[in-house]
Amino acid sequence: MIRLLKLKWLYSGLIIWLLALFLPTLDTIQAAPTYLPLRWGYYVRQPTSLDSVRQNIQNLDLLSPYYFVLNADGTIGGSDQPEVTQLARSRGVRVLPMLQNTNSQLEMHNLLVNPQAVQNIVSQIEILVRTYNYDGFHIDFEDMLPQDRPYLTAFMALLSDRLRARSKLVTMAVAAKYEDASNGWAAPYDYAALAPYLDLVSIMTYDFNYSGSQNGPVAPISWVNAVARYAAAQFGSGKVLLGIPFYGYDWNLSRGGQAIAQDYATTQNIVEQLNGIPNFDVAAQSPYVEYYENGNLHRVWYENPRSVAAKLEILQRNNLGGWAVWRLGQEGPEFWPVLNVAANPTRRVGPVPNSPALVYFPETGHTLGSLFLKYWQKYGGLAQFGYPQTEEIEERNLQTGQSFIVQYFERARFEYHPESDNPILLGLLGSQLTENRPSEKSFQRVAASSAPPGALYFAETGHILSDAFLKYWQTNGGLTLYGFPISEAFPELNPADGKTYLVQYFERNRFEYHPENAPNQSIVQLGLLGNQLLLLKGWLAPAIQV
Repeated sequence: MIRLLKLKWLYSGLIIWLLALFLPTLDTIQAAPTYLPLRWGYYVRQPTSLDSVRQNIQNLDLLSPYYFVLNADGTIGGSDQPEVTQLARSRGVRVLPMLQNTNSQLEMHNLLVNPQAVQNIVSQIEILVRTYNYDGFHIDFEDMLPQDRPYLTAFMALLSDRLRARSKLVTMAVAAKYEDASNGWAAPYDYAALAPYLDLVSIMTYDFNYSGSQNGPVAPISWVNAVARYAAAQFGSGKVLLGIPFYGYDWNLSRGGQAIAQDYATTQNIVEQLNGIPNFDVAAQSPYVEYYENGNLHRVWYENPRSVAAKLEILQRNNLGGWAVWRLGQEGPEFWPVLNVAANPTRRVGPVPNSPALVYFPETGHTLGSLFLKYWQKYGGLAQFGYPQTEEIEERNLQTGQSFIVQYFERARFEYHPESDNPILLGLLGSQLTENRPSEKSFQRVAASSAPPGALYFAETGHILSDAFLKYWQTNGGLTLYGFPISEAFPELNPADGKTYLVQYFERNRFEYHPENAPNQSIVQLGLLGNQLLLLKGWLAPAIQV
């Protein structure tokens, strides 16, 4: 069996060392994958938010830019921001723009109960998704009447039908609650009824205390935990993204009145410039600062790395799908190492003693065992796949919602599919890394008549394989290891050394022509597509060759 002890997040060399030391074989046990939460960030059109996107895009899997608003008449206003959308796509981050309602409760009610208005709104969303080729759409409707509950569900059902038909994700932000309610801010969200129509749901586990309330933590840990448990039970834990606030509120305790929202940097300035006294409420797992200004006592409840870490424990404890931070630009740089502590499977483990069922590679600091080791050894080992770059980890397919065990190598990704007669499959890295290149001439189909003598034409993809690339493909694994060609052979710049090589892309890899290797080495080399994808995910340092 694949190494799969359900000890999510316990990713340490000690555990692996103990398994190797005391157990005779790993084929009969399950060992620990790394649990990888989905990483979601909200962006708004502000300079600090844009700076955060530029600096931290590698730390995200999904980005929800606040591009669009729903007007009282049912029209959608706003526009795409090409710089942000293109930056996200260049780093492999999925873009799901957010639509918020800006109308009154009554105006929103009048739209939701009007079938024609609902059809028009959904059609507008569909056009936006098609026009900008978004990966899906994110609905953030708030401040609605409790009686809008069935109409909101019906709206999401229609949107789901339309977008899923285009293989697009349907996602939503919902108010936090730990039990169902017929009144109040969270009443319109029927968790159980909405669940079938959502691929992912962001729970707004913040504003427990808000600008108009008494002073107190923005997201006390006991409340967050209760909400997470209830949401996981209603939606299914894998769909749920735990909302994490990056902001805080400043209450004037002497004069009273509404609190003022502020970002982390402002709070730190208070500590430094106004002699603010930092404290930490252990019960709420939340920091606060008290300071005097013009004779008035202030208290600021906010978030810091310690409180964020406490929320990540809630995420892990409830097996949630990931986190969603509101919002980019309000955090401090020290937040990101905490957020990513469980989201980087490339960190080294070991050293680990070798055994017949487990091999440790000091070159990359990772182990290879069980069925993945047998596959690696059988089909070419180092030459075909390179060194392992991660341990076995659990990844989720965003389109299907299914999770499966994978392991990344320099040139490949192994996937465990126990439902298949051949349970180990290679990931379609070539297709994945070139999905935005179909308009390029080299990736367009060619006619069979253009194939030269001795070449092979693949009608399945409309491409030709010939000469050295054909010989290598036929003698080193063919369809099983490389899949069909998805491009013609063409010159491409290699960013690792700045040189241009003749290459050809296949579903699972990239062939590179290196005549300088003759006669002692193969003149065909495989591209380091595993490294390339890990680099896009932000899991490898830019210095790693691709």
